Amino acid sequence: MEESGLSTLLVSKEENQFYLTGFHCDNCFLAVESDHAWLLTDFRYTEAAEKAVSQDFEVVLLDREYDEFDFLRELNPVCLGIEEKVVSASFYRKLEETLPDSCICSGDGLAESLRAVKDEQELEAIAKAEALGDRCFAHMLDFLKPGVTEQEAALEIEFFFRRNGASRLSFPTISIFGEKTSLPHGEPGNRVLCTGDFITMDFGCVVDDYCSDMTRTVACGAVSTEMRTVYEVVLEAQLAACGALKPGLPCREADRAARSVIEKAGYGQYFGHGLGHGVGLQIHEAPTLNPGSDEILAENMAVTIEPGIYLPKKFGIRIEDLAFVTKSGIILTAHSPKELITL
Repeated sequence: MEESGLSTLLVSKEENQFYLTGFHCDNCFLAVESDHAWLLTDFRYTEAAEKAVSQDFEVVLLDREYDEFDFLRELNPVCLGIEEKVVSASFYRKLEETLPDSCICSGDGLAESLRAVKDEQELEAIAKAEALGDRCFAHMLDFLKPGVTEQEAALEIEFFFRRNGASRLSFPTISIFGEKTSLPHGEPGNRVLCTGDFITMDFGCVVDDYCSDMTRTVACGAVSTEMRTVYEVVLEAQLAACGALKPGLPCREADRAARSVIEKAGYGQYFGHGLGHGVGLQIHEAPTLNPGSDEILAENMAVTIEPGIYLPKKFGIRIEDLAFVTKSGIILTAHSPKELITL
């Protein structure tokens, strides 16, 4: 905040609020200054907040007669930082009306920069969620049979996670077959699994508030020479990136490690997304691993490594691991096999 010239930071993003306080609330604001911090919420949450948050935060009751704008008017910050990517245009206009003499600046990325590097407890939670993903993948290898629909497979993944301790999914499950695997974020539908299909499953769950993320592509029955060849290219690219990641490596260079393999094989135009992203309280958070990233990998970041090749109307392949960056390289949290599996 000092480096950004902010006297006060207004935290509106729910994940950032939880990170800073350890308290879940869907109607809450944090106001943070160098020597004081406030948690603003309504009657439904004040008692729970007073029990949950540390003495670093003073709980302030909001109601119909006294809202967050009244509080900020009384506080009258010299320079207020806001999370621009979270607040609405109408909220920003109301701030300008409320604080005509205050400077209102961007506070984006301040909490996220702290969240990018995980502590031991966070890494343990992510590892637990990813271990559940390994178990789910093994379960799905037995579940998938010709005649099963994409929606049935996606539902089975969700049931497995919820039956085995996950609080929710990290994101809507991608479970797609055959020609639909060429869609990087294809939605499960009524497509029936047939012999000769590729199956792409991209799934994750939340355990102890932290997300997991894993993708595997497997085959139902025999595959063509082209399908096997492209699979081996993606696997080579994924392994190359796994070997390259380390603290101090620019994220664009991490992406380059995988992309160069795919380009050399002649499939560069069919790898249209970045190598990966950070994972934590959110499924997509800092850092971003793509060709345009200016971020640098640091020890104890949790990032995905997920190159892919997608041939329109034919098939697609993605292999994704979630890794912890360590002093000497990475530790993979997923242990499911990556070599081509034929069901």
